[in-house]
Amino acid sequence: MTTPRDTLRDELLAVAAAVVPDQQPVVTHDPGPINPGVLFNGEGPATIARITVETGNPSAPDPAAAVTAATEAFQARGWTTSTAPAESGHHRATATRDTFDVAIHAWSTDWRLTLIGETPVE
Repeated sequence: MTTPRDTLRDELLAVAAAVVPDQQPVVTHDPGPINPGVLFNGEGPATIARITVETGNPSAPDPAAAVTAATEAFQARGWTTSTAPAESGHHRATATRDTFDVAIHAWSTDWRLTLIGETPVE
């Protein structure tokens, strides 16, 4: 049975692989289902899955192109995207589909593309 967490992870890895096909994307953060409000009062809004995937081309970094390629890959997979203007070398966009939200980040000072996804866990 596929869970929302599995779907999110698969989508992040597929997009990362599409952006930099000659690199193996890496899951850098996947603590499992978490309750973001548990540290405050124990009554978080919902249990969520939060996953971070990174990829990039260290020999030819182009953060603007990487963010654009990621938004196009998400769109091809049925996601809605929005790109923010670059700010101080930080290129970013968002992608949404159903209950899934993704933040896309790349910096002019780094070769990595970072995808941070979140979804409620049923």
